[in-house]
Amino acid sequence: MKFSIIVLLLFVSAIPFAYAQHHGGQQAPPISFGDGQLTVATSIFPTDFTAGKNSSLDLIIRLFDTASNQNIENVTYRVQIFHESDLVANQMFFDKDGELNIKIKPKSNCEQKELWKCTTYYGENDPIVPNALVSSFSSIPVITGPVFDQSGSYTVKTAIIGAQNPKTQTSEDIEFETTIFVPSENIFKISFNGAEYQIPVKNYQDPVTNFIFDSQTKTISFDIPFNWEHVDHTYHLKNTLQIPKSFLAFENVYGFTASVNDDTKLKPSIHLDTVSQKDSNVFHFMIDQDSLKQIQDRSDFISVKISPGNESTFQEKIINFDSEYSAKIIYDSVSSSEKYFVMSIAFFRNGELLPDVRYGYSIKDPMGMENFNTGGNPNLLGIHIPDGFETREFGQSHSGEYQMQLVLIGQGASDFPRYKYSEFSLNIDSTFVQTPKTSGVPDWIKNNAKWWAEGSIDDSSFTKGIEFLIKEKIINVDSKSINSDASSEIPDWIKNNAKWWAEGSIDENSFISGIEFLVKEGIINVN
Repeated sequence: MKFSIIVLLLFVSAIPFAYAQHHGGQQAPPISFGDGQLTVATSIFPTDFTAGKNSSLDLIIRLFDTASNQNIENVTYRVQIFHESDLVANQMFFDKDGELNIKIKPKSNCEQKELWKCTTYYGENDPIVPNALVSSFSSIPVITGPVFDQSGSYTVKTAIIGAQNPKTQTSEDIEFETTIFVPSENIFKISFNGAEYQIPVKNYQDPVTNFIFDSQTKTISFDIPFNWEHVDHTYHLKNTLQIPKSFLAFENVYGFTASVNDDTKLKPSIHLDTVSQKDSNVFHFMIDQDSLKQIQDRSDFISVKISPGNESTFQEKIINFDSEYSAKIIYDSVSSSEKYFVMSIAFFRNGELLPDVRYGYSIKDPMGMENFNTGGNPNLLGIHIPDGFETREFGQSHSGEYQMQLVLIGQGASDFPRYKYSEFSLNIDSTFVQTPKTSGVPDWIKNNAKWWAEGSIDDSSFTKGIEFLIKEKIINVDSKSINSDASSEIPDWIKNNAKWWAEGSIDENSFISGIEFLVKEGIINVN
């Protein structure tokens, strides 16, 4: 399993531009041409770009052969961008390395009936194709106008007019079509027990309306305006809600359920992200196209309810690269045909979020399909996440075992002297539901963990609690006793784990995994 991403990392510099597709976008179906299968992948950066909130973004379009995963070089593109059925941009570009990078500066208030007439283009003209703007490391073309200025889906139609290596110039253009989803943001206010809370909601279509919190049932409801004429072009309908972690109504709530138009047969996907925002839990709500088409009540809006439940399907997993670097991932452990496999991931150094990090991954689903990604920049390897965390979609959810690899590549513009690697599996089930279980760890252990994290008790007192956990077989190690004296200083991230567990921010299994790591690494000596 390890070979896929390791080989990619070893040879990425030896094979020019042989890197995996971008994150945060979509890949078009491949088209047979010559001996290869050509396709286009589009993405935007930052991936969480929000209409009306961010001033600019990068649109990246990559042309490559799916068999070799190599870019097609020296390409002339014609790019058309549509918002719903309205053409908003239409321009030719030339790029040498097969990866076209365009800076977009959205600008609203176009008074023209045909929106593309308000769009302007800046950059260096190609000497051979004067109507094409050059995209290179030193020259990035700019589009200013009503492009990505509103929420919703944008269709990117990319025509390959010609390329020199391999030569792809034909009598007819090679055309691809992909979709980019752009959200806007609204702030709603709700009250509970005399306190008022602000709830930011990102809308990927028109802004949601009728946002209500029922304090009796602790249910959040809202309406999503939807034009059914666009259902064939809507791959999935989605919104994200940021609920403050201080929201008392959801205190000690283990799981959530979502419904659409009170139809019990429809099972929309809801992903709970507890890591990407320090003070908020982020709810990602999605309905895929097939589920949309099953909705019988086709009024001009879709009613959604999100309610607390007694069962949690979300799993947290702590990944330790070494005694200093770690990651925490959150995913839904239950699959269904209506769900996407969504994962939140955050990277830490000594328990603190690791900003400006670059990483790569490989993931193989239960069907044997493998996807790997080491970013899209040949000059700086790795997926760059400025804040140290992100939420990523991995396609349709499947029941079974996912095998995954994570590689920490570097921070900022500097690579780590040695890449940090971890390999693990994730189990998804179509029927299994995890219910909150009675803790196997006594309360005094949790109190010890809290006091130790706060510095009220020393390492020796803490390790006596670990000795109890081992003797009671709550921690699985092949040993009969434990030395209460740590062989070296216990890493800060273990204290952070203890604090988070005591506060309820991570589950018991995550805490125990960290302690098992201490024992296996010999940081705590087991005789």
